[in-house]
Amino acid sequence: MSALDLFASAMGAFMFLAIIALPFFPNTGSSPESISEIKKELDAAKAESTQTKKELASAQKSLEEAKQELAEGINKYPIELVITIDISGSMAVPLQRLKDAIKRLTIEVPKVTREFKIGVVAYGGDGKFVTVPSVVITKVSRAGFIQQIDALELLPGETDVPEAVSNAMAMFSPPNDKVRKAYVLIGDVGPYEMIGSRSFDIYAISEAQANRLINAGRGVQVSKNYETEILNSVGSFISSNKLRSVMAMYTGNATRPGDASYNVIALTKPHSTPFFKAVANEGGEDNGHYSEEPSEMLSMLLIAVLAAS
Repeated sequence: MSALDLFASAMGAFMFLAIIALPFFPNTGSSPESISEIKKELDAAKAESTQTKKELASAQKSLEEAKQELAEGINKYPIELVITIDISGSMAVPLQRLKDAIKRLTIEVPKVTREFKIGVVAYGGDGKFVTVPSVVITKVSRAGFIQQIDALELLPGETDVPEAVSNAMAMFSPPNDKVRKAYVLIGDVGPYEMIGSRSFDIYAISEAQANRLINAGRGVQVSKNYETEILNSVGSFISSNKLRSVMAMYTGNATRPGDASYNVIALTKPHSTPFFKAVANEGGEDNGHYSEEPSEMLSMLLIAVLAAS
């Protein structure tokens, strides 16, 4: 039974008690005037109930139309998703979350879209990359793709974010107005560890120096040159077509003292957090999404995919 049916039944029972049964109860002092007022109130309640039913029906219709429009939007064009993730030593939990999310995503999204294509660029220490080439997910191709995803392992050391982003952008198919594309960047340090081009050597800082800076709520000075490069790249991606979305996830909050690269993450956090937010902001209010919770990995990837619709 629907909510409207329950509401109507309850209203009917109330009206029976108030109008039909009330005169047969012992005299409680109610006058004809008070009964008349009750009838007026009930008439008003009936009118309000009718209006509420109309509003509910209208809302239900709008909801169904929105669901239909979304379904048509999802089915109308193919979807491409490219993910860039840091797999340096501190990223064990986010990497596992991503693996789990991709397994679910590659089952559910193909059910509701014409074509779902996904690829991953994983960047680790010493400028090393592991690329899982973009592939259209089918029952046959999914097994091989997931096997490559499961094989991703941590690569401790200094990371090269700009080149990873550049490699990811190159993975997208050529510009096409009829292909929806979503880009995702996941990491716990901004582009400040460039090998041979850092303006500081964070690894040369002693534990005592690092602790003093962290306890004072201070970070370290970093070069912002590569931030601009990445933001321009993401901005160009977004502006190339309206069927685009971007999601950025900063995972540094999950790192604790004693974890791998804790000092690096803590000392760069004042710069890294705004950077990842800026990446998400390139997508605008509707097509840009930001998170700091690895536990939200699956939902955020779904949002990125749907936002591109």
